[in-house]
Amino acid sequence: MSDDKHSEDSLRSSSSILAEVAELVRFFSRIPLPKLGSWDDLNTAPDFRMRARSIPLAGVIISLPSMLVLLVLAQSALSPAIVALLAVAVAAAVQGCLHEDGLSDVVDGFFGGHTAERRLEIMKDSRIGAFGTVALVLSLSLRWLLLSMLLERFGGMGAALGYLAAETTGRLGMIWIWNTMPPAYHGGLSTRFGIPQNSAVSWAAGFALPLLVISLFYLSFWQVAFGAAFSFVVVGALAKLSLAKIKGITGDVLGAAQQVGSLGFLLGVLSL
Repeated sequence: MSDDKHSEDSLRSSSSILAEVAELVRFFSRIPLPKLGSWDDLNTAPDFRMRARSIPLAGVIISLPSMLVLLVLAQSALSPAIVALLAVAVAAAVQGCLHEDGLSDVVDGFFGGHTAERRLEIMKDSRIGAFGTVALVLSLSLRWLLLSMLLERFGGMGAALGYLAAETTGRLGMIWIWNTMPPAYHGGLSTRFGIPQNSAVSWAAGFALPLLVISLFYLSFWQVAFGAAFSFVVVGALAKLSLAKIKGITGDVLGAAQQVGSLGFLLGVLSL
C-alpha cells in the first residue's frame, strides 16, 4: 500500500511540474503547446509564487529552436555571423520579443523621466523612444556578435549549450530579483501573478544547475563560473538602479534582467 501511495505521489508531482512547464512556456513565448493532462489549465495565468521554480525548465523548450539553428546551420557553409543572426531572429520570434520589450521600456523610462512617477508612466507607454531604440539595437547586436564568437570558438554544439546556459542564467537572475526586490507598485506584472517564494527560488536554482553543468563539455569551469558571476553582478546592478529610479521593480525590469543577465553570462564566458 505504501509503495502504491509513493507511486501515486510521484506521478502527481511529475504531472504538476509538467503542467507548470507548459503554462510557463505559453506565458513566456509564442509556442502553442496543447493541454497536457488534467493538471494543465489553459484558462488561468501561472501562479508564480511556486510555479517560478519551473522557469528554467520552460526556458529549455523556449531556447530549443535557437539552439537547433546554431547546431544544424553550423554544419552548413554559412558563416558564423549569419548563423548567429538567424538564431537571434528565431529567439525573438519564439519569445514574441517579450523580454526585449521590457528592456526598451526600462531604458526609455529610466533615462527619459525625471521623477519615479514620470518614469513609470513612460514605461507603461506602448510606444518606443530613442533611448529604448538604441538599447535594443545595442542589445541585439551584442547578442549576435557574442553568439558568432561562440560558434567560432566552440562549434555548433558548444554554441548551443553556451546559449542555453546563458538563457538559463538570465532567467535565474530574473527570479532572484523578483524574490528579493520590492515592487515599484502593486498591480503590475511583478505582483499580479504572485511573487516567487524562497523555496521556488531554491528549486529553480536546482533545476538550472544541470543546465549549466552540461555546458562544461565545451566550456571550462572558470568560464562558466565567471560568466554566471558576471551575469548576477549586472542583474544586481540593474535591480539597484531600478530601486533608485522607480523605488522597486516591475515586469519590464524583470524582462530587462533576463536580457542583461544572459548577455552578462556570454560576456563573462568569452572574456576568458
